[in-house]
Amino acid sequence: MKEQLVVKYIKTKNKVRKIVTYTENGELRRYHEEVVKYLEKYTTNSIFAKAYVPRSSIYKNAKAHMYNDIFVKMDIKNFFPNINHKYLAECLFFELNKNTQISRKECYDIVRKCSVGEKGLPLGLVSSPALANLYMKEFDGLLYGKLKKMELNNPIYTRYADDIVISFKTGKDDFEKIDNIKAEVQSLLKKVHLTLNEKKTKSYTLNKSNHVRITGISITKDENNYRHISVGKKLKNQIFWDAINMYDQKVKDYTKIEHLKGIFSFALSIEKKDIENFYSENMKHLIKIRGYDSLKELIKDLGSDVDKNDNKAVITN
Repeated sequence: MKEQLVVKYIKTKNKVRKIVTYTENGELRRYHEEVVKYLEKYTTNSIFAKAYVPRSSIYKNAKAHMYNDIFVKMDIKNFFPNINHKYLAECLFFELNKNTQISRKECYDIVRKCSVGEKGLPLGLVSSPALANLYMKEFDGLLYGKLKKMELNNPIYTRYADDIVISFKTGKDDFEKIDNIKAEVQSLLKKVHLTLNEKKTKSYTLNKSNHVRITGISITKDENNYRHISVGKKLKNQIFWDAINMYDQKVKDYTKIEHLKGIFSFALSIEKKDIENFYSENMKHLIKIRGYDSLKELIKDLGSDVDKNDNKAVITN
């Protein structure tokens, strides 16, 4: 069935990612979809996992840490490619037998059919996220147990796939505790055949800075210690100038317009009405002289000629 898969290599900013996709909606894809349904029925998600679980998002991942002061951000090195097949099969056997009956052989067969090669879970297969979360479930519980024993003030732990965030309120010996946290994470990752990406391990404190960024979402603090969730200044400025430039272009790129609308919708879901208040009077004036009362109205109207013409692009020369 592996002939139903195709391997692609996509170059990102810092590295080349190996992506495995299906050649067609065939037997293997249907099998992987059934595996996901089976796991949803007979296992429970880690309460600390915020990726690939229902009713969760990067916004909720950041919001969980909103009222703490000190943040430790860590990254699991090459998470999906380094997942150990034997350990994953044993995780499946342990978790599934809580609610149903399954043999070890069947668990090993699931792992074999949901992977390519001797280790790792391929990025791109529908079964990989669910299996990866199950792989980390015991790690999540053990780590939180360790944090509770460190006498941290309000410890919060979340994991968004390979991104680990631990936060707590200001207390005693905070920097010493940060070193202890890193050591515990490294030790527990070793037990599940994974390692920490040292280059991406960083700590922040809102006692010295007014913001911290978690999975693309900013937690900001004002002079009165009021906390606010934001997509960040950089993205809001980018949305504004992209919208103005796209509006002014005589030849419309409707693919880019739809992409911008998607990003703005995401930002609006987090910022609500506050996003319009972010823009300066000069920026609001640029919107006004184009005939709109808000950026939301301008962006909504971008590409409206497509909608009026049965989704056929009208290009003005």
